[in-house]
This record gives sequence, C-alpha cells and structure tokens, in this order.
Amino acid sequence: MSLVYITRHNENIKNIEKTSDFYTLMQGSFISRPKTAKRNKIVSAVIKLPDGKQLLTGSHKSEHKTMGYSETPLREPCEYLRKNGGVKWQRKRDHVCPKRNEPIMPVPRLEDLKKKCNEKTKKVNFIKKNALCVKGAPAKWHPPKYIDFHTGTPRQLQNSGLLPQYVCSKDYGKIPNYLPNRKHKLRSTLEACKQKERELEERCELKTAAIRQLPTEERDNILKGLKQSFNDVFKAYQAGSLYCDTISKRLRKSNLERQLRQLEHDIFLLESNPVIYVSEF
Repeated sequence: MSLVYITRHNENIKNIEKTSDFYTLMQGSFISRPKTAKRNKIVSAVIKLPDGKQLLTGSHKSEHKTMGYSETPLREPCEYLRKNGGVKWQRKRDHVCPKRNEPIMPVPRLEDLKKKCNEKTKKVNFIKKNALCVKGAPAKWHPPKYIDFHTGTPRQLQNSGLLPQYVCSKDYGKIPNYLPNRKHKLRSTLEACKQKERELEERCELKTAAIRQLPTEERDNILKGLKQSFNDVFKAYQAGSLYCDTISKRLRKSNLERQLRQLEHDIFLLESNPVIYVSEF
C-alpha cells in the first residue's frame, strides 16, 4: 500500500507514483534535526524577554538561577505537549551601584590604627574599680522587719497589715474611673427610653384622635346596601346553568361564590358588632 501526499487540489493522483516529483516531495517532507553546538564552560547567551527586549547573560546556567516570573506567560494551544517549549528562566543583571552624594572619608593611617589597637588591649583592674565604687556608694539599710514569735524569726513589716500602707497611696479615697462611665451609660439609656415612651404616647394620641365611632344610621344604610347586593348576586348565581362544561362557566360560578362568601362575612360583622370604630386615615 502506498501513501499519497496531496499538496494541491488540482493535481491528478492516478500516475503520481511514476513521476519524479513524488520522490523529491518525499525527500523534502522530512526535515533533519539541526545539530546542537557543544557548550563551553563560559558562553554568552542572548535571551528574549516577554516584553520583546533581549537580555545578555553570562552563561546558559544563569537561566535557572531566579525565582521565576511574577506572572508566568501562558503557552499557545499549538504548543501543547511540545518538547522544549516550556518557560526558560534567566537572571536579569539590572543591578546598579548607588551613587554617593557625600564625599568618601580618607583612608586611616597605619600608625593611628596601631594606637587604637594598643588602647583596646590595655587591661582594666576591675577589682580596684569595684572597691572604689563600693566605698563611694551610700549605705544600704535593710527593710523594716518585726518579730512576734517566741522563736525570734523576723518577718517583713511591709504588706503585713501593721502599717497604713494603702492610706498613704495616691489613689486613696478617689472614685475609680469605671464608676462615672457606668453612671453616664445608665443615664444615657434612661434618657433614650424616656424619649421612646414620649414618641409612643404621641402616636397613641394621634391614633385616638384619628378614630371615630360609626353612627347607627350610616351602619344601617351599609347593611341595607350589602343585603341588596347579596340578593342580586344570589339571583345571578341561581340563574346560571347547572352544567358547567366550559371554562368560562366554571370561572363565572367560582367568582359569584366568592362574592357571596365575602358579602355574608361583611353582613355578619356589622350585625354582630353594634359599636364600630372607623379610622380617618
């Protein structure tokens, strides 16, 4: 079985094996892999950065000496699982020494350095120095103590309760800070409660002023009108057809039943409650 490589749409594939162009096409389709040059120990390499700039590095090993890009560039779909197509890391040589605005200090002389070394190596007599400090220091008195046991063991007089220790303190007889704060919070909460009570009282007064009692004549007129409308709706309900075979008939019957139920409820409320209050809002 022979393979046929179609390169043009207008060519004839019947006698393609006999022609010499087929063999030249086969030879040109396979591209040999380029030979890689041997890397020396120190080789200068040019690397293309993502922003299009070129970077000259000291060697190929310097490509892997950084932490990587801050944002890794995405590969194209055509480069999926392609060999040697990953991201190559490189070291950016952008370090610049800072400029000194101040003048550089002169180099110290060797004689001065030797003098400083000799001064440091001199030993200090710490025993004599400590003795002089102790002679000039004031005398230290032991803390006051008391003895009230038959064995004669002394105890500290401070924190024993025999001396007025807390009376002499600065905060003695003063009110602590948390008590005024607590009183202020309670006062503010009481004022807020009183304000809310006033608002509720004002609302209740408005409600009582906006409510009036329904007079008996008006109540009787409303009852008479409700009963009249009930009779009219009931006549229309009785005049309807008993056989509800269409959707329109069912809807009309359900609407009339709902109206009758609402009228019955309103008539019962007015008849059972002789005193009725109505809001003017």
